[in-house]
Amino acid sequence: MTKPIYDIMKCHDGTTRACLLVDGVLIDPSLPKDNEIAEKKPKKKVVSIQDRLHGKVEEFISVIEGQVDDYIDSDYKMKYDVYNHMLELGCKAAHARKMRPLYRDCYNDLVDVYNKEDDFNQEAYSHLKPKHQKKMMDFYGLIVDDLDRVIKNATAQRKPRKRKTYSAGRLIKKLKYQDEFKKLKLVSVNPEKIIGATELWVFNTRYNRLGVYRAVNSVRGFSVKGCTIQHFDESESVQKTARKPKEALNVLNKRSLKAMFKNMKTKEQQLTGRINAQTILLGVF
Repeated sequence: MTKPIYDIMKCHDGTTRACLLVDGVLIDPSLPKDNEIAEKKPKKKVVSIQDRLHGKVEEFISVIEGQVDDYIDSDYKMKYDVYNHMLELGCKAAHARKMRPLYRDCYNDLVDVYNKEDDFNQEAYSHLKPKHQKKMMDFYGLIVDDLDRVIKNATAQRKPRKRKTYSAGRLIKKLKYQDEFKKLKLVSVNPEKIIGATELWVFNTRYNRLGVYRAVNSVRGFSVKGCTIQHFDESESVQKTARKPKEALNVLNKRSLKAMFKNMKTKEQQLTGRINAQTILLGVF
């Protein structure tokens, strides 16, 4: 077997190294292979959304400017429906918002000329007769109004964002409440029952306060966010201090709770919606 022969050579990548001599030719290991060259494809130029948007805006502006020239050539008599023309060309609210400042400035400049409030603009438009200045002002005003209409109508037709729906278990995940109050032999109901219910009875074990939450909407019912009851009627959701809580909470059904609450002589207080670690969830109806 013939021993391989190497010799020093400056390679394609600029490095001087020992290269293999084959049939009198030094092999440069830094040169790309044929299959590697074939695999390298030219990268496509990626056009950003903003660049694409800007390009379309320039197209629409050039179209409108052409119509402005035609309006002048027609001796200021041509009719132009900017709104429908822009919609036919595919103009969206995003394009109209970019175009509006340009034509608003043109309109304002001509307003200043018409009212003789700006010497610079008066000189710039001095080649136009006063009646033609007025017609140009009205024409630019029409463009601005129709661009505003494109923006407004696109917003009005936009579909509302669909709200995510969460399970009852996820909604009450962070709700802090008291599981059990052994002194009065009370236990809380499953808090998941609060979601969609229209009436919730609670008892604050620290201050001996009996309270009732009533939902604003009987179809939607309650929801929970963190430790707060949502969608309850603030005027109808009240609490009272129970002087004899054991008697007041002897029977825990809707009818008995309502009757006992009505007979309490203590002062009514509005509920805040907050549920804490001293709150027993007596019942959900």
